[in-house]
Amino acid sequence: MHYLDKQEAKVNIMYKLVDAGWRVFGYKQDESDSMVDYYSPASWSGVATKNGYVLLVDVCKYNLSDSGREVRKYDYNKQSYVANSRIEKLKAMMIDAASTENEKASCAVLIEKEMEKANVEPSYTVIETYPTFVFANPKGASWHIEKDGQIIAKGNGVYATNTYDWENKEKSATQQKEEKVMSLVKRIEKALTDADALQPEVVKVPVKTIQVVEKSVTGVTEAYIKEGFTFVMKVGYTHGASKGNRYTLIHIDQQFNKYHTFAKLGKNNKPSKSIDKSWSLSVDKINALLGKGHIAVIEFIEVTEYVEKTVYKKTARKQTVSDVPAIETTQQNDSNEEIGETVNKNSNEELKTVSVVLNEEKNGIEISFAEKPESEIIEELKSNGFRWSRFNGGKWWAKQSSETIAYAESLAVSNDDSQSVVQEDEFEASHIRENNIKNINENENVYTQEEKTMNNEETANNIEAIDDIFAKFDDIEITNDQRIADDDYTFCKEQETKYKALLLAYNGFNDELNKISHGSFHGVMSSYDYENSLTKIKESFIKNICYHFINKYKVTIESEKIIKKLNFESGFQDILDNIFTQLDGYSFTEKAEKEIKDNTKEIFKYGEKILIKGNKLNLDGYFAHYDSIWKRYELKEDSIIKIFTSLQLFDSGSLTINEELKDKYCGYQNQIKLENYERYATQTLKKVKSIKFYKNGKLDIEFISNQEAARFASEYCGYKKIAM
Repeated sequence: MHYLDKQEAKVNIMYKLVDAGWRVFGYKQDESDSMVDYYSPASWSGVATKNGYVLLVDVCKYNLSDSGREVRKYDYNKQSYVANSRIEKLKAMMIDAASTENEKASCAVLIEKEMEKANVEPSYTVIETYPTFVFANPKGASWHIEKDGQIIAKGNGVYATNTYDWENKEKSATQQKEEKVMSLVKRIEKALTDADALQPEVVKVPVKTIQVVEKSVTGVTEAYIKEGFTFVMKVGYTHGASKGNRYTLIHIDQQFNKYHTFAKLGKNNKPSKSIDKSWSLSVDKINALLGKGHIAVIEFIEVTEYVEKTVYKKTARKQTVSDVPAIETTQQNDSNEEIGETVNKNSNEELKTVSVVLNEEKNGIEISFAEKPESEIIEELKSNGFRWSRFNGGKWWAKQSSETIAYAESLAVSNDDSQSVVQEDEFEASHIRENNIKNINENENVYTQEEKTMNNEETANNIEAIDDIFAKFDDIEITNDQRIADDDYTFCKEQETKYKALLLAYNGFNDELNKISHGSFHGVMSSYDYENSLTKIKESFIKNICYHFINKYKVTIESEKIIKKLNFESGFQDILDNIFTQLDGYSFTEKAEKEIKDNTKEIFKYGEKILIKGNKLNLDGYFAHYDSIWKRYELKEDSIIKIFTSLQLFDSGSLTINEELKDKYCGYQNQIKLENYERYATQTLKKVKSIKFYKNGKLDIEFISNQEAARFASEYCGYKKIAM
């Protein structure tokens, strides 16, 4: 998105915030003037306040200087301006290297006289003072609200308010943008309302830090030189510039066993890849430097520290049975049933257990609910960085951080309070039901003792049957191997068996090779070749499985992303996990069908290019163009392949391109034929009678009926009928 579009989005949000009672800072009106070709649109700094809370919209770390800043308007007068101008010139003369001591002394006297003439410094008027804030927008968020140095709420969607759906014919672009702005402002107002119910609480959050520890080593041997060996410079060889530099071992000289290569550590203790920042040292040289005290051997230790942090937690909202409004009816039976339903409904709404689990393996935090939470809770989860995951029964997941851990703890605390309230409510409700039943039995003998016993037994049997049904659902667990066909599972299992066998063979060969002294031999597999081979084997294992599903189901799978995520210990189940994540909840066939339809809709995403006349569908997708060099018309192969594939899927449900149309129109020699622009009657398609390309880039498809033409245009081309 262009930065001017982002600026316009912020200004539109600012207008609605002012209507909602917010005070904004840093607003500049539109000063554009078309008469003089001057363009200076309205802008806003993104800072606003309300009720002591500070809202920051699109504020990065470079805008933190606005915190507490005074916007001043200086009141200059001519005399002070002239005096200040002379003072600046005299100061420049004083620091001039060509000035003599007498000239500098004279300048000092003249500066004092000019300051006396001015008498006063330029006065100014404070127009506005920005509120004090501490944080820029967190990562992944485009706005946040803070108070007293703590982030209360955050979210995104600022720039999306200046976008619209061009396919939506029911609402104009202005209406769509205004709705998005109002939706965002409502979210901000809701976050502000919810913040009033928050209470500050000091919690201890774990923070992992890396500490450097010097080891008391005065000498090393060849056996000591191995991966992880690191030292620090205690003196500076180049005017002190190298003092404090850390170097780690990156290459062992196995051929001559003499000079080993060390690389300088940069940020996050990562070794530099630059040759200029490397150092080749022998064991004798290292011992000499250790003896002189020029270097010291160090190691990195990971330490977990607990830091106190103030977080805001929700207060538990308790509701007792006495708060439930009384319902008056003419019959006592109806009254009893309605009270019981009201109590049960309130209990069910409050009793929503929350479980919080720290996934140390993936450095994540998982939140599970017994049932679907309210929409307000879902919005809070999203604004705090949690995302929904369908795997393992479904849960909300986020990376571990101080903010996510604190929010999860606040949910757990609120859940404990609500459960205790529900138990109190159920106890009081049981007394109400008992008293009502007692009064009913005394006033009117409706049921006999025998009928009551039968009803109780029937109710108990129904409850037991329902519990048995739900217990069977609890025992059902769907794994990845159950989501794929048997032949796919067999292929994946065979690939994993071969992969594990190759790793085992290479590891064994490398161990045997290291037992032999081969420094004087050429052509022996080096450690680099060994690691490179293992990496290529892992990549081939992942690509073989990905390409199997790509070729079989004609679906797009990004294997490179999976390669970056997985390690050598991963199996085919881990690969399937990542593949299903990319499928985004679809099956292989559903994903392939969706991609075919999306590819066709991509052709017609700009402008009005679809027209239905009877059973004919006219598509303007630039399917043909004129080659000015060769002076001929050619078909655009990538676009017609998308159309032919969609027609085959629409006609028979097949995911492959129609071979009849492919053989006739695709290929270099077929694209330039003049007969392509004559109507052609298809032989293999049942729902399509004929097609015809035009030299102006249009395509005419004749279907068997108007309904089929409209359905293809709607499902595959994104056509939407405009109501007249």
